[in-house]
Amino acid sequence: MRFKTALVSLLLFCPCAYCYGQLRFASVGGEKGYSAMRASYRADLDNGFILIPQYGYYRMSDKEIDEAGSTSRYSLEGLYEVSDSWQVLAQLMWQPQTLGYEGMGYWGGVAWQPFYYFSGIKEPWLRVKLGQERTRSYVDATGKDLPSGFRQVATSGFAEAEMDVLHFHLQAAWQKVIKYSSRVPHNVTFSWAEVPYMTAVLQGYIKDAYALRVSYPTRMVTPYVSLARYHYDQRRQVAGAVSAGLHVNVWGADVTGGIEVFEPRRDKNRKTYFSLSLEVPM
Repeated sequence: MRFKTALVSLLLFCPCAYCYGQLRFASVGGEKGYSAMRASYRADLDNGFILIPQYGYYRMSDKEIDEAGSTSRYSLEGLYEVSDSWQVLAQLMWQPQTLGYEGMGYWGGVAWQPFYYFSGIKEPWLRVKLGQERTRSYVDATGKDLPSGFRQVATSGFAEAEMDVLHFHLQAAWQKVIKYSSRVPHNVTFSWAEVPYMTAVLQGYIKDAYALRVSYPTRMVTPYVSLARYHYDQRRQVAGAVSAGLHVNVWGADVTGGIEVFEPRRDKNRKTYFSLSLEVPM
């Protein structure tokens, strides 16, 4: 059902979804019925434009079907190739009200990908974007109604770089909230928080995060490992996450299986998820 919803959402977001591009689905499952999924389609147009509609959802429930207990997000990213090395980008996000939370966001930035090779380093790539995410919480962390709700505007920056070094493929990401419009009360949270290179969705207001992903590409199988550090606005203590798995190329499609562990060093807060993704050229 969720696979069908994701596919329909992507087609509605992108009227040219049948042009040349790539379709990707990623999902994770965890304890107590937790599940999350992300889907995207990269449509490369002939006029220099690239459209990337995206859909994501997660639920924390032990029920097989629990539409009221799931949270969805929709976004659309557009890129325009100014030259062979430079792109400008814009992104919009909408999270409809569900379970007492809603949000929207918008970002803009640039991407730089020069043709470069020097001493084993090749194909570097850098993307930087700035924007705002506007959210509203109608309930507190325990699910009780907030009389007037809590509005928050987060102005944030994001940077990501990748390159091939010798036989390894390296990726690094950094995100930071430059300013919150309001101080977050201790009893208020938000339903959607992301950590780079992780599929699982968290809850809370993440102040900053940085992550590194290393993979070793081969013709058929590519192992990878990712490390991330982050901390919430309400807490000074730094949290961590790690993921590892394998990419396997099967008849032109990439299938990935792995594991994601949040708080691996803290038994009380540890959460483990198993991930599976599929990338298909179209």
